[in-house]
Parts: sequence; C-alpha cells; structure tokens
Amino acid sequence: MTSTELANGFRVPPTKNQKKKPVAVQGSGLSSGNPFQRRCSHCQVQKTPQWRTGPLGAKTLCNACGVRYKSGRLFPEYRPACSPTFSGDLHSNSHRKVLEMRKRKELAVNDSVESTRLVPSF
Repeated sequence: MTSTELANGFRVPPTKNQKKKPVAVQGSGLSSGNPFQRRCSHCQVQKTPQWRTGPLGAKTLCNACGVRYKSGRLFPEYRPACSPTFSGDLHSNSHRKVLEMRKRKELAVNDSVESTRLVPSF
C-alpha cells in the first residue's frame, strides 16, 4: 500500500500547489511595508472593488469613476457619495443632478456676462 492509498482502498487526490501572491499585493497600506497607497485620480477614494482605466492610464480610477469615464459622463461635479472629497453643495452622485448643476452654473455665468455688457462705458 502506498501513501496515496487509504486502508479501505480509496486513493487520496494529490494536493494542488497554491501560488503565492507577491508581498506588495498581499498587504495594504503602510502596515505591510508598501508606502504606495492607490487612490482614484478623480475622487481620491482608496477602496474599490475594481480599479479601472482612466485618462491617466490603467488602474487610475475607482470602479464608479471608471464606468462614468468610459461612458463619457465623468464630469468634475460627479463624486461617489463615499468619496472623501464629496461635498453636497459642489458635487452629486446622480448624473441628472450633475447636469442640473452644470445648467445652473452656465446660466449664472451667462447672466453675469450680459450684465457687464449692459453697463455703459464713460
């Protein structure tokens, strides 16, 4: 009887060799000795289920910003609600609200330009 056979005649399947991950990938942050902490280049979030391609290259945007970038809807006013840079007055995580904010901003700029045109010069 060999070491892979049991007393009742059944064979034990060979164990699979586990691949070891590189040390830099296993840990996160400074505790593992890795000084580099990945951040989204748009919203500065550090934790995301998947890193995506952005205007600065591969794996530079979080999942939420990367999906918006790929569809052409990544505006400066957009931020995921979990982002550390999210401010309710300046940002929104709803595309409809972002468009409304942009329209209001555009109208305010147009009004100020028209009011400066109406001032007579002396």
